[in-house]
Amino acid sequence: MSSSLAHHTFSPRSITDRAWWTELAAKPYLSKLIGQIEQEAEAVPVRPLLPTASDYLAANRKNDRNVLDRHWRQDRRMHTVLAVRRALKGIDPNDPDDPLLDWTYALATEPSWTVSAHLPERDLKPAARPVLDLASCEMAAHFAEFLEVMAPWIASASGSLCDTIRHEIDTRILSPYADGFEVWWDQPKRVSNWLGVCAGSLLVACESLAAQGHPRPAARERALKGLVRFFDDAFTKDGECDEGVAYWNYGVGFACLGLSRLSREELESRVDMNRFWRIADYPRRAHLFGNTFFCGNDGGMETGTSLSFVPWLAAASGNPWLPWWAHHHGQRDGWLFTQMLRSLAAPEVTAEAAAQAAASDPANGDAPEFLADQQTGILHGATPKGKMTAILSGGNNAERHNHNDLGHFVVALNGEVVVPDLGAPQYTADFFGPKRYTYLSASSRGHCCLLVGEHEQRAGEEAAAKVLAWEPKGEIPRLSLELAAAYPPEAGLTSWVRTLERWPASEEKQKPLRFVITDVVKAKKPGEKITHVVWSLYQPQSPVEQVEGTGMRFRLGPVDCEFSPAPYAVGSEAVDPTALRLRIWQDRTLYRIEVVYRAGEDGKLAFETRFLPAGV
Repeated sequence: MSSSLAHHTFSPRSITDRAWWTELAAKPYLSKLIGQIEQEAEAVPVRPLLPTASDYLAANRKNDRNVLDRHWRQDRRMHTVLAVRRALKGIDPNDPDDPLLDWTYALATEPSWTVSAHLPERDLKPAARPVLDLASCEMAAHFAEFLEVMAPWIASASGSLCDTIRHEIDTRILSPYADGFEVWWDQPKRVSNWLGVCAGSLLVACESLAAQGHPRPAARERALKGLVRFFDDAFTKDGECDEGVAYWNYGVGFACLGLSRLSREELESRVDMNRFWRIADYPRRAHLFGNTFFCGNDGGMETGTSLSFVPWLAAASGNPWLPWWAHHHGQRDGWLFTQMLRSLAAPEVTAEAAAQAAASDPANGDAPEFLADQQTGILHGATPKGKMTAILSGGNNAERHNHNDLGHFVVALNGEVVVPDLGAPQYTADFFGPKRYTYLSASSRGHCCLLVGEHEQRAGEEAAAKVLAWEPKGEIPRLSLELAAAYPPEAGLTSWVRTLERWPASEEKQKPLRFVITDVVKAKKPGEKITHVVWSLYQPQSPVEQVEGTGMRFRLGPVDCEFSPAPYAVGSEAVDPTALRLRIWQDRTLYRIEVVYRAGEDGKLAFETRFLPAGV
């Protein structure tokens, strides 16, 4: 449990510390980021265009939250690049930098720091009621550390603006929080990434104001207790994140922004460091290849990470793999001043340190990985065409950012996904509500799951898988799940066992290594129609071939997919990811393959789906 990075307590440097900022600007590994900041700052409008009442109401009127979501990230990013550019230049009486002054005053005093989808009833912000959401808590952190660095420059332009910004942070966020204002994300039974983001941001604000001589002890203590609960309760027993690695990035990332301001002694006295380490290790356990991870639910398969927190987390937790991730997929970036300060200050992760870290990654070998709480098996195997990976997942359909996806599988070859997880759509206002599973990518129809008659999977804790076997060792590693509970009682499904196995190569039979998914179904209705859905990023090639006289074969790009025995019917359709509003796969056409079987007169059915490198 050690890393090559030394633990440090983060403390921003004032704009007047010219030696530090000048040294920073001269570091070769920061030249690209600093050049990007300069370019973006030049393109920032002279004056900000703040959201209108109609923009806030668009979530209710048009189911559109994009305008305010863009303001949340893009406009605050503009303020950030202006601020960093000024900090790099220093205070110049001959260059007052009025765009930064105008942006600062406008954002500090705008009617709401909250985005439309998080306002009560998705209406305009109530005048007398605080709203503490992700965006507003982030803004408290952003402006607190902006003051910590930029106060001398602000004072050179205005004698009152520093007090105004502190007043806004207190009135909107810290005072109601310290006084016990009830927020849903701070309730014990509803812990999610929100608690990490909000409490982490609030701890940043409290620590920063204290460093400036304005301590907020009550808010600080509540934020610290919130972060302790976040690490205790927002993850599974084994430290897994059922929201996905992208949401792990978000919640853990902002939690670390706050914790990074604590001394090592206080961190270790407040946080269970063994659990902290296990949570820090989750992305390694879920890692497939490159920047691709196992993901159920909304998180999405592809995600990099941020140098605003991963180097600190690697040092604080002692996790040996995080330096590899930071080196190869870490981004020195962020939409907030808080993130950008840490990204600039983060040390360079050398290639040597990254290579040492990579040795601890199961995805770099053929060793199986099992995420016990998510009931997910990840199998790898070497083939003549490169490493092949297959995943089978269970869990339940009441997870955070849930998708109805019990029994879903993913297949990849040589670092390329063939059978994907669709991920989440761009969020609309009604996605978090009763209409969630009308969106295809959140429903079981948007996953490699069965349809029983026309019944798809249901949501809820009752829709839970059961692990029948996890056998990672031996010639044929396997995961076997009982999944019938995923379907409503009216589907009449008494059992559905899906098993993923890695079959070894056989020189005698001239067969390559392949992955086999076996489905055994028991239905109450004789002759029940069972539709086996397979999603693909490649169009199935036709004609369909016979396989040893008993099945059918499709070619899906670099992979052959065999169905045995031959199905009752087969069909496929092209699906436009834009029409589904998907966040990923936008440059690809998706294909939904339906393989139809009929149960026997006794309601029983068994069939196999095999994946192997094409043409081998």
